[in-house]
Amino acid sequence: MKVALVDVSAQVARAVERALAGSGHRLVWHTSTGADALKRCSAEPPHLLLIGLRLADLKPAVLTRRLVSNGTCAVVLLAGPSGDMSSAYDAMGAGALDVVKSPSFDEDGELLGADALLAKLRTAGRLLGQGSGEIPALRRVSVAPAAPPLVAIGASTGGPQAILTVLSGLPKPFPGAVVLVQHVDGEFSAGLASWLAETSGMRVELARPGSVPVAGVALLAGTEEHLVITSGGNLRYTPNPRELLHRPSVDVLFESLAQHWKSPGVAVLLTGMGRDGAQGLKKLRQGGWHTIAQDEASSVVYGMPKAAAQLGAATRVLPLSGVADEVASFVSRHRGGLRARVSKAPPRG
Repeated sequence: MKVALVDVSAQVARAVERALAGSGHRLVWHTSTGADALKRCSAEPPHLLLIGLRLADLKPAVLTRRLVSNGTCAVVLLAGPSGDMSSAYDAMGAGALDVVKSPSFDEDGELLGADALLAKLRTAGRLLGQGSGEIPALRRVSVAPAAPPLVAIGASTGGPQAILTVLSGLPKPFPGAVVLVQHVDGEFSAGLASWLAETSGMRVELARPGSVPVAGVALLAGTEEHLVITSGGNLRYTPNPRELLHRPSVDVLFESLAQHWKSPGVAVLLTGMGRDGAQGLKKLRQGGWHTIAQDEASSVVYGMPKAAAQLGAATRVLPLSGVADEVASFVSRHRGGLRARVSKAPPRG
């Protein structure tokens, strides 16, 4: 894969070049300014551009948006040891695939961070060429009856800003519980949760093993293992299925909800490259959930929601601006009857 780099640091360029040596990827050019990167991407387009977060002339989000909007190349962000992560989440909202720590040299000249960068490039390369497959079925078990109405949201490319828009538009306090999967390196998930909480006005936390969905709280998948709901109605992480491109996977979360969460909730599939979440959304719809896919016009990348629409997985296909109102309307209609509906379920013998 042809890789290019825009970063103010010549040392970062040397580290990236060293990391790529012998990997099958090739650093085709490096520049220190966003303006020059735009020219070089037009003249010598790479498959993927690595963008440092400390550019002097253009914000990473602006550069990313211009490259993604005209289909020039894919983007992965490089975060330094003390970078401003809010700019990374802005750029991911503009279409960057992911963020990874920049490779560097220690005091003895040893290269650090090469494996993480190469792993991210392998994932990006696969993502540019294929989608995810079916998820194995799980055993059906009912959840605790007192659970609040549940909102499940999955997103990828462009997702941070899309999730922010949805969370910001929900009424406060929100009577439903929210569970989120955003394709992002686990190392940066805590920062994403903090950024969403600070900017959306909603309480956003990382999902911990054993966390229970609570009204008014959004729980974000926080590792590179899959987040699932258990038979007892709490969340846990699992390494399986291991072969999936996305970790965590939206499909795995949605599939577990279809099998374990007794009362139908509302599930939302937002902007993203690939097909992750489409099969899971279909199974949720078949289980009586209200399912929403973002429309093409408002999606940064119309991949995941498009796949859902093609499968007939979405009850509604909506612009991003209409998602929060649709979610709030569903939760308002279902909050009162939830406990009674669950309590009347026939006993299991």
